[in-house]
Amino acid sequence: MPEKTTNTGSKGGLLKGAIIGGAVGAAAGLLFAPKAGHKLREDLKNRYSDVHQRTKEVVSDVASKTQGMVKQVGQQATDIADKTRSAVSAAKEEAQSWKNHNEEQNL
Repeated sequence: MPEKTTNTGSKGGLLKGAIIGGAVGAAAGLLFAPKAGHKLREDLKNRYSDVHQRTKEVVSDVASKTQGMVKQVGQQATDIADKTRSAVSAAKEEAQSWKNHNEEQNL
C-alpha cells in the first residue's frame, strides 16, 4: 500500500502561486480589454496597488502568526525543560536516599 506523504511547505507555495496567478490574470485581462492607453495604465496601476496592499496584509498576518507560534514553542520548551529539571532532581534525591539507606544497612 503506498504511503501518504504531506508537504506542509506547500501551503505557502500555494498562496504565493495564487497571488502571482491572480496578478498575472488580472494584468492579462486588462491588456486584452478594449481600452484607451491612459485608462489601461490607470487600471494596471490600481490593480497593482490592490495586489500590493493584499500582499502586505498577508505577509503581516503570516508574520504575526509565526511570532505567536514561536512564543508557543518557546513556552512549551521552557515547560519541558522545567519538568526535566524536576525529574532529574527527584531522581538525584531518590538515588541519594537509596545510597544513604544502603550505607546505614551496611554499618
